Amino acid sequence: MKQPNVHLLWDKAISLLDGEVSEISLNTWIKPLEPVGVEQGVFILSVPNDFHKTFVDQYASLIKNAIKAAGSADYEVRFQVGPTEPLSHTVRTEKRPPSPTTSDESFGQASLSRLNPQYTFETFVVGSGNRFAHAACVAVAEKQGGRNFNPLFLYGGSGLGKTHLMHAISNFICENYPAKKILYVQCEQFVNEFIYTIKENKYDDFRSKYRNTDMLLIDDIQFIEGKEQMQIEFFHTFNALYETGKNIVLTCDKPPQSLASLEERLRTRFSSGLIVDIQPPDYETRLAILRRHAQQNNVSVPDDVYEYIASNVASNIRELEGAFKTVLYYSMLAGPITQDVAREALKDIIQPSAARKLSASLIMEVVGNAYNVTVDDFKSNRRSKEVALPRQIAMFLCRSLLNMTLPQIGTEFGNRDHTTVMYACSKISEDLAIKPDLVRQIDDLKKRITG
Repeated sequence: MKQPNVHLLWDKAISLLDGEVSEISLNTWIKPLEPVGVEQGVFILSVPNDFHKTFVDQYASLIKNAIKAAGSADYEVRFQVGPTEPLSHTVRTEKRPPSPTTSDESFGQASLSRLNPQYTFETFVVGSGNRFAHAACVAVAEKQGGRNFNPLFLYGGSGLGKTHLMHAISNFICENYPAKKILYVQCEQFVNEFIYTIKENKYDDFRSKYRNTDMLLIDDIQFIEGKEQMQIEFFHTFNALYETGKNIVLTCDKPPQSLASLEERLRTRFSSGLIVDIQPPDYETRLAILRRHAQQNNVSVPDDVYEYIASNVASNIRELEGAFKTVLYYSMLAGPITQDVAREALKDIIQPSAARKLSASLIMEVVGNAYNVTVDDFKSNRRSKEVALPRQIAMFLCRSLLNMTLPQIGTEFGNRDHTTVMYACSKISEDLAIKPDLVRQIDDLKKRITG
């Protein structure tokens, strides 16, 4: 029997599914699937990870029907977890921003008014560094109160999109589940309200506000570190929500295990759900973000200007957007946007590329900045995942870019044994053969290191 063209068949199936499921579900769960082949009447689709498979299972019958309609063959559908390239980076701009409302006008109205209506899932640019975080947030927004990954704990450096995703969850629920009570606050506001509660002795009001909600979202939870009374109150608030099946979403600049001055009982609760890190955007994602901003501002920008900005502003999305706005406003005075105009506009932001001497210290600094860890972390005995992987990558780059010996690398990384370095380099080499996202990350790091 002649094998079908699975890619053509899958493209047709996706077009048929457009309209059968929501745009967010289509883009988040279905489009990232990759056709592998057909075996004994089974159409096999590759999914990125177990988390993705858990949620795409619910669409199996719809996908089966779409494939049948697209190719007139009645295949069973099987999802296979394995490395896969995404079909495309997703830039979404069509959907009209929602107007947050709640059925209880007195409840949390101030928090809802703080939502940015532009921060939606449709306007979030998905790339390799944030794909898992985006999928997790969509899952929580769509399935709140049901299958919950509770709490959802997002962590990463400043300006990587954590707040955008928090607002996107809130905006999605306000629009699609207006009867739900949600409360989004920045941790600073939470702390200030608690201080006011102590001063005015209004504990009942405070507890009623934060415990009678269907979902509590707190941004920058690290600010409760060192505040003992605040931690005690939040511990009881957390338990009250968790035990009644309410969702909790938290963001932080570090993983729970690194919150050294947080009570152990809170740290373990933060670690009990789904912990997702957000990495700095890779080169392709930065280009997609810049193009989205040009589209939103209805301006035409040459490709070499996108490439210039994306190549030189790599630390976070906020700085990238700031650089683009600077070029845009400068062009209003200087004329059409060109690379020369961009260079002039950003001359105080992007320094001329000085010849940088490659060294192990430089590699550790660049890799550390990308993964939100310090050079001291690389040299320490910490073996947690958030340190171990960047350390292995840095060792691999020292080997491949500097041709250092294994003992030399071991010395630079806290006097480690050469066998440890050998294992790190071998592991990264093996992973590069099967993990396309890692290939992009390391290519991006090489560009930053070599200038």
